[in-house]
Amino acid sequence: MSALYLTRPVQPEMMDSDFERTLSPILSQSDNYELLQPGRLLVGDYRVVARKGGPEDSGLELTPGLAQETAAAAIRLLNQDTPLQMPVRGNMVAGPFPMGSAHLVISRPLTVDELAELENQDLQDWLPNIMWMAVAISGFGALVLGVWFVMPLKRLRTATREIAAGSAEPNLGRLPRRRDELGELARTLGSTAIELATSRDAQRRLLSDVSHELRSPLARLQVALDLLETEDVKNSTHWQQLEKDIFRLAGIIDSILWLSRLENGISQLEREPVSLGHLLNDLRGDLIYEHPEYKGRLLLPEEDLPTLETDPILLRLAIENLVRNGFQYGPEEGKVFITADITGTQCCLKILDEGPGVDESKLGELFVPFFRADPSRHHGAGVGLGLALCQRASTVLGGDIEARNHPEGGFEATFCLPLNVTKKK
Repeated sequence: MSALYLTRPVQPEMMDSDFERTLSPILSQSDNYELLQPGRLLVGDYRVVARKGGPEDSGLELTPGLAQETAAAAIRLLNQDTPLQMPVRGNMVAGPFPMGSAHLVISRPLTVDELAELENQDLQDWLPNIMWMAVAISGFGALVLGVWFVMPLKRLRTATREIAAGSAEPNLGRLPRRRDELGELARTLGSTAIELATSRDAQRRLLSDVSHELRSPLARLQVALDLLETEDVKNSTHWQQLEKDIFRLAGIIDSILWLSRLENGISQLEREPVSLGHLLNDLRGDLIYEHPEYKGRLLLPEEDLPTLETDPILLRLAIENLVRNGFQYGPEEGKVFITADITGTQCCLKILDEGPGVDESKLGELFVPFFRADPSRHHGAGVGLGLALCQRASTVLGGDIEARNHPEGGFEATFCLPLNVTKKK
């Protein structure tokens, strides 16, 4: 019954005092003009609907995706000489509110008392409306539910999934053109998708920019540390800790830069023949050179491995992060095993350590940036970017990555890539 007032003409009326009492502290500050953009939530449930004039006389500005009835009411109120209010689509719209040379129209949700008053005004029309609804439901119920409600809801569900996957332009079809609540919801969903995409892009740019800015002073620190190196200083625990922290910070910054690059998209992969066997042997040699204690602890596949047409840098980045995780989170003298499972369509590398594994309830969160499963795996280093980098790299390479606790103990990551074989080596 509270929605029947939508069918009758609504006239402006004297404005309640709550608008002026609530908004006067904000509207009295002309410096707030740039902040009072259409669609902006001011205080409580009060929201800017429209704006006209201002320092640069930008003309009429309306909230993006504003319903036609609300837009018409806002324009009507802007042409009034004194502030008035009128109920529109479940909101009380009021204005114009002067703010310097600008005029604003503000809205808030209807109160329970206001809804009750509207119901009382529409009692004389309730019987025809109910009869019409009964006829419509009985005669066209299946059609209404199947076409008017169910199909749009399915479309909205699909669009929501697209937004969750990162799309800024979900496929809403013709829903935004509808003049009912579903149309308003579709328009809101579309604007939300754009805001989320903008926020994600801003966050990624911030990470990338901050990381770039940190690399120069970090490089200078490393140079200064090398210049200060003497036998006496080198044996100092303070010097060793400083060197360790600089190295660790450099690794974190490099990881953030790679993550930002992968999430923002790589324009073109540098595809070339990459021998998995040679890549793994080179990786083992580099790790042993850097950490002599790893010698004999990284066990590679014994069978011949294929050569893939892929990006060697991204492929090595993913595999190296998985191997380093195995050493980092395994026991002090633990081994890391790499095995290969080659089928007709893909090659899967399995990296298994001898560590305690991960709590089963947290396996699904391991690929979230900066997540660390502290209760199960001792994170003496790292900030939770390794597996996130591996997942982004595998996606760019057209592959997939999964993680699990091995039935016989240890943590196992499976990295699969499409098998574009050129030769065996």
